Amino acid sequence: MNKIINWVKHWYRYKTDEPYIIALSFIAAFCLYGSIYFDHKNKLMMYVLILILLGLWTLFRTVTFKKNYINQFVDNQDFVASSKGLDLGTGTGYALLKMAKNTNLKEVDGVEDIYQYSIQRLEKNSTLEDVKEKVQLKSHDITDIPYDDNSFDVATAVHGRDDQLSNRKKAIYQPISEELNRVVKSGGVIFMLNTPGMIRRFKKEFEAKGASVKYMHKRFEFFFNLRAIIIKVK
Repeated sequence: MNKIINWVKHWYRYKTDEPYIIALSFIAAFCLYGSIYFDHKNKLMMYVLILILLGLWTLFRTVTFKKNYINQFVDNQDFVASSKGLDLGTGTGYALLKMAKNTNLKEVDGVEDIYQYSIQRLEKNSTLEDVKEKVQLKSHDITDIPYDDNSFDVATAVHGRDDQLSNRKKAIYQPISEELNRVVKSGGVIFMLNTPGMIRRFKKEFEAKGASVKYMHKRFEFFFNLRAIIIKVK
């Protein structure tokens, strides 16, 4: 029961990247089932199942699978107390707050993508997680990060729905990689979680800058259309 309660709390605080897909899937499945029940068209039950599975896939992809990747990265890091962290395109802030709460980083800054609208949710979540004093939040264009060179020891960048981290245009993802490379210190670490296609693009950009890039692997990563890399800045 505690696991279920914690899962619901997590969903409430951090929501999901695709709420409309989930809602439409379950609503459509319910409506279709009602039509089948009254019209006795049992052969359409297969489509009800497909819609339910689509909703569940989307829900677990964004609420559980992404979280597990972030947990694995953060829990495997050992930061000194003087270190600073950055979460780019932070969304509702799971990676940001995980770093603030579960590491000894002295400060964690979050830069919300100006095309997203979750800064108020971020502020509320930082209070709920009791790390508000350790977190600094900004809303800004993430292709032009508002920090000086070599400001951070670690950075995370987890894509969300329709944010700039998901943009396939080179004019967008190339400046993002350049900015991350600029603001993270030499020897510092960057964690990126995105679709396999976007991860390949970012990997290529960082390797061209001389960084060392390693894949993180988890079961079912291709099923959930997610991949992660850890980049060590040159």
